[in-house]
Amino acid sequence: MIENTNVTVMGDFVDPRETDFEGSLTFSIKAAYIEREKLWKSKDLTAEFLGNFWKNILDIESIKSTLHFVCAELLENAVYHSAKSDYMIMIQLCFKSDELMVYVKNSAETKKVEGFKEFVRSILEAENLQKLFIQSMKNAKKSGSKRSQVGLITILKDRGAKLSWKLEQDRDVTLITTLSRISLKGKGA
Repeated sequence: MIENTNVTVMGDFVDPRETDFEGSLTFSIKAAYIEREKLWKSKDLTAEFLGNFWKNILDIESIKSTLHFVCAELLENAVYHSAKSDYMIMIQLCFKSDELMVYVKNSAETKKVEGFKEFVRSILEAENLQKLFIQSMKNAKKSGSKRSQVGLITILKDRGAKLSWKLEQDRDVTLITTLSRISLKGKGA
């Protein structure tokens, strides 16, 4: 983890501004523009579109389900954690010859970021993701919470993607960029 006064990098984060891509697709919407419930419902539609688009571009059938799951999870997290504000929720898919990189950027209330950092540390440092998955499900059931926090664990455990984060902290609002790196090696790319 790299941390300075305003920026924290967790995991192997690659800044999209410092990388050459063969192509990219970006979708953005203001967090305050649309009701959370409507955006929440449209996450699956957006993820389905992105999965179909990249399946056709890359001519890799197996990428569709992985990309759909990753995009839906990251968008769901962005919607859930976004501060109601003029900040944008942005999803950017970038293609390199050997991987697809999914960036999702959203805002969050700075006072809630420490708990998020602790959770990210726990999944990045986990020796046994299956055990962490089961424990997270048990904790959610015990507390009666609808949020089990297993989506990010599942991306790592079952989808074989890598996750990393960049947090740009301000006094009231923190911009969080989540990166999921999906390998295309061995998938016909």
